[in-house]
Order: sequence, then C-alpha cells, then structure tokens
Amino acid sequence: MSDLCAMKVVITSATQKETDQIKQTLDTTFIKENRGLDISFHISGVGLLSSCFSISKLIFEQNPQLVIQAGIAGSFDNNIHPGNVVVIKDELIGDLGVEEDGSFKDLFDLNLQPENLFPFTGRKLHNRFLPDLNFFKLDEVTAITINEITTRPERIEALRTKYKPSIESMEGASLHYCCLQGSTPFIQIRAVSNFIGERDKSKWKFKEAFDSLTEVVIKYVEQLDTNRIIR
Repeated sequence: MSDLCAMKVVITSATQKETDQIKQTLDTTFIKENRGLDISFHISGVGLLSSCFSISKLIFEQNPQLVIQAGIAGSFDNNIHPGNVVVIKDELIGDLGVEEDGSFKDLFDLNLQPENLFPFTGRKLHNRFLPDLNFFKLDEVTAITINEITTRPERIEALRTKYKPSIESMEGASLHYCCLQGSTPFIQIRAVSNFIGERDKSKWKFKEAFDSLTEVVIKYVEQLDTNRIIR
C-alpha cells in the first residue's frame, strides 16, 4: 500500500517514558511496511500549558487522521486498580477557577463561560469519536485534568463530589480540547499506576501500568490497521 493511502496516526504522551516501551515493542517492520498506517510518536510535555500548545502544533502542522494519547494516571475509583486500562469518554478541568467559602468554583460556576460553549458539552470535553474508535470496548470513564497532583484528602473528596471522576491526569483535557477544536479523531488510553492520594511511590505500580498500556496500544494499532478510520 502506498504512503499516499496510509492513515497518519500519531501516538502522543506527556513523557517519553510513557511511550518508550510501546515504541520498542511495536515491530519496526510493521512501521516500515506501513500496512496502511503511517505511525509516529510525539511528546507533549507535562501539564496543560505545554501539552495544549504542543498538541495544537501537532494537529495544524501534521494534520493526523488519528491521535492516540497513551499515558498513566491515578485512580479515584476503588474498582479501577493499578494495572487496569481505560479509555476516556469525558474530560473536565479541575483547577481552573477559584476556591472560596470552603468550596471550589470553576469557570462555569462563576458564569465566565457557558457550559455548552464549543468544544464543551454540559461542562465536559466529550469525545464524540469514541463510539467508532473504542474497538475493544474498554471501560469508558470520566477523567479530570489537574496541573497539581491531588494529595490532600479534603481536596480529593471535593473533586469526587463535584466532578465524579474515575481517573486523574495532567494532560487529558488538552488532548480533548485541541482535537475537538481541530475536528481531529482521537482516543485517550490510560493505564492506572496508583490510587489518588497515595504519595509513597514504592506502592505505585509503574511496571504493571506500563506493561498493560503497551499491550493495549499495540493490540489497538494492529486492530486499527484492519479497521481503518479515515476522516
């Protein structure tokens, strides 16, 4: 199959560590032969600012037909354990607003932004492409993006109550925001490394998370070659 027909797919992560194993495991022959796919890797940087700029630049300069964000995350949900892999249906931003009178108010609470102003839908950044892209029917969950990793029990409970998230990352909302703005199909795949609030990193399951993430992304790319989604 010629390069002109190849589907351009970018696998992005905040840090190189999150995709190193994927890149090493993904057979070099698979990439070179294309098999209908033109796969590249992208590092966005950590946090909303860096990742939002970097992903925007990626979309406008490379015009990918699919962006896969692969990364690790913390879990709010006792039923989503370290090593589990999920995909994100809805993203929320959990630290853009003001904390007053013992509660956190975001842009929508403050009436600084309408809750359905594009690309938001009901205050959320909803992945409208997911029904066509979640080949393996992985659990679809709500996530929250925060620049500061959540550690305080009071803050954790406040986020749980207000947003009901299943997982937390520092770049997920950037992916959803930029790809929705650019009408670029995308999927966010996250492997859980720890429960939110656990700061003893010796208890974090990094290896399990990276292994699970790699396995799912590799299988996803192989399946994608069969089920080509062209914009």
